[in-house]
Amino acid sequence: MAQRTIKNTTTQAQHEWPENVFIQGGERGVVIGGPGGAYQTSFFEAFPQDPRSGFMRGEGKTLAEAEDSAWKQYQVWVNCDGTGQGHGPYERRQYTNGAGFCTRCGTWMSRVFKPLPEDPDRKPTLLDRVFADQDPEAINEALTLMANAADLPQAPSGE
Repeated sequence: MAQRTIKNTTTQAQHEWPENVFIQGGERGVVIGGPGGAYQTSFFEAFPQDPRSGFMRGEGKTLAEAEDSAWKQYQVWVNCDGTGQGHGPYERRQYTNGAGFCTRCGTWMSRVFKPLPEDPDRKPTLLDRVFADQDPEAINEALTLMANAADLPQAPSGE
């Protein structure tokens, strides 16, 4: 299998990702609304072409660490319980948008349930306020976060 360049970088992937899996990443990602607030991280994302697969996202101190994390997730996804039956059944957990988790391998997948109505009491996230509401204060907050990304803490340990 030919080596592939990770999209948005000049770095060669260290794992043999199949051609039908889109891969992208970056050395300086910013996560807004993480468990401890915003933080910076290297990240790697893999998108298999299965319409329900969602994607695998790895984070780490380096792009190589992030790719390793995503590769481990991909191996779990591709080798789901070995029965040949595919993934499922699924459980929603906290998702209301149609996503869920395979109960066999634990992989998050999109479009496996019918979406539920939005909770009218849900507090909008910063990204909701930026993109859906086009709230000028939220846009300023997000731009300020991005402009000062180098000052953000690294990903919390265990991420």
